[in-house]
Amino acid sequence: MPYSSINTLTHQNSSCEDVFACLYDLSNSDSDLLRVLLKYGKKEEDGFTLGSLAKKLNKDKGTIFRSLQKLVSLGFCTKHTRIIKEGGYYHIYKPSDITTIEDNVDYRIREIEASLNKIRKKFKEDIKKMAAQ
Repeated sequence: MPYSSINTLTHQNSSCEDVFACLYDLSNSDSDLLRVLLKYGKKEEDGFTLGSLAKKLNKDKGTIFRSLQKLVSLGFCTKHTRIIKEGGYYHIYKPSDITTIEDNVDYRIREIEASLNKIRKKFKEDIKKMAAQ
């Protein structure tokens, strides 16, 4: 069960899911959905509908929809609109390729590293302020 903590990443046996939970604040539902997308994505060449994912994960559509929105915004999956001839539309979701996800994680790690370096540079000044209060 992944949980969002930097301590998780410092353990030798951290998993990919731990990285996602910590770097992107993915919930268990988000991680479960990503796992299904990655596992079955190649088999489902046409992609997944919201309904098919809800059924596969045995969760309500609202939960799946929120997780899909998050995964799409992070670039871990894509959303494609399909038009119905009789009118209307629906969305198809597909996993991003592994290289795209890996590049995304590398970028996020560099972002965090830069932020931590900024904090470290101000650390001595900030700790003196804390001690003076």
